[in-house]
Amino acid sequence: MAEAASTAAPDKVTDTEERILTAARTCFSRFGLRKTAMEDIAREADLSRGTLYRYFPDKDALHRAVSESETRRFLDGITSGTARLRSFEAKIEHVALAAMEFLNANPLNAAMASTDPEAFAAAITTRGHDLVVLSVEAIAPIVEEAMHTGELRSGLDPARAAEWIVRMVFSLISTPSATFDRDDPREIRRFLRDFLVPGLG
Repeated sequence: MAEAASTAAPDKVTDTEERILTAARTCFSRFGLRKTAMEDIAREADLSRGTLYRYFPDKDALHRAVSESETRRFLDGITSGTARLRSFEAKIEHVALAAMEFLNANPLNAAMASTDPEAFAAAITTRGHDLVVLSVEAIAPIVEEAMHTGELRSGLDPARAAEWIVRMVFSLISTPSATFDRDDPREIRRFLRDFLVPGLG
């Protein structure tokens, strides 16, 4: 899954690096993480193995770079998508549904979930620290705005509230439900309206 490599602002990506990342994204989506070899990526990028290794020392480093790029692209989409919505409730519903679609339907994540489900699960649990940090940074401003408009109670710590939201969304994605259909967006919205939003109001 898109497991962020670093919370620092990324350096400017060179044309060759972007070419490698695009090729790696294609190969990881086509074969999955385990079955993709560095040789596959070099061939897809039409580069020598030596050139590939000058930029990325191994497959794990390259996968982290691709994952960070995918995560940042997704979170940029969250920011622009929620900007069009007026209520905190609508924004959080958008975040949850978009995250579920991203983690389940994105080709990179879908391939990883199919070929290496244990690694996929770890990416949003035991190895998901940087993903949580990036997600909190994206959602905290939504919480802060809702506090200013009076939709949420004053006195909340925006970052801690955002982390609670992130953890709830990750749980929706990774844990089966006993009382509602996780594949039905209407059920997800109802669950969020009934429990998550009132918990911050």
